Amino acid sequence: MNIIRYPHHQPLSVPCCLTIGNFDGVHLGHQALINRVCQQAVSRGMPSCVVTMKPLPLQYFGGSGAVEILTGFKHKARILERMNVDVMCVLNFNAAMARMSAEQFFEQVLWHGLQARYILIGDDFRFGKGRQGGARELQSWGAQCGMEVEQSSAVQVADSRVSSSQIRRHLRAGNFMSARDMLGRDFNVIGRVAHGRKMGRDLGFPTLNIELKSGAFPLHGVYVTRVRIGAQWYQSVTSVGYNPTVGGNAMRAEVHVFDFSADVYGQTVEVLFYQKLRNEVEFVSLDDLIVAIKQDVQAGHDFFAAYKGEPE
Repeated sequence: MNIIRYPHHQPLSVPCCLTIGNFDGVHLGHQALINRVCQQAVSRGMPSCVVTMKPLPLQYFGGSGAVEILTGFKHKARILERMNVDVMCVLNFNAAMARMSAEQFFEQVLWHGLQARYILIGDDFRFGKGRQGGARELQSWGAQCGMEVEQSSAVQVADSRVSSSQIRRHLRAGNFMSARDMLGRDFNVIGRVAHGRKMGRDLGFPTLNIELKSGAFPLHGVYVTRVRIGAQWYQSVTSVGYNPTVGGNAMRAEVHVFDFSADVYGQTVEVLFYQKLRNEVEFVSLDDLIVAIKQDVQAGHDFFAAYKGEPE
């Protein structure tokens, strides 16, 4: 998959079939759009293109913490590549783009810049300054240029519309099975193992330290997890938060891996979340923290003793 950053890179040199949106989470609704665009691209002999934005518009207007991110940039790119997307186009959402009218965005970005000849959008897609453009405007302008614009219906799961917002609500509430039903996979985080202060090791529970840098995060607390290191999956428990008992000040995931002791600093790992155990707590003493961690680890072992599912 080719990744281009518009307008920093040269626009596409050939016509394409594209879909456009935030695609945070790349959930079942997003997957339906992407799969159809890929099918249309093959049938028309054109490359498929998924257009997203960085930062997301909500982050641009409200700051990096304005929206809880389900999939960071690299994670999103991995999913799109597995879906056989030809081009991932990342729009640099800046002041100039925020000022664009819907018609300017259509002409400059979609038509001339990306040479879209087929566009598929979701049922709630809006674009341009003040969100003034939608399916009707796209279809009208597209018809004048010979561009086909199609709008897709929302995907429903258990009578609920699949959306990134709904998945965030499920995750905050600890409804991981409901989130999985909408994502089409277990909720996961992919990140690089960084050096921390090694407090976990000093306490007898070494952890893999993964900083969460994409913005706000929908989880906060201690969870039963699995972690993939290399090609191997391991059972684990993961604390997501700031670790206030030892003076932490950066949002991170600290993964305690059962029966594992290798040095994996710098490696990229994947963490799957299954169940929330408790909220993050600032303990009075380190002894109290150690007792809580022992209880978390035992709860993790108990969970996996009964759980029959395997990572996909």
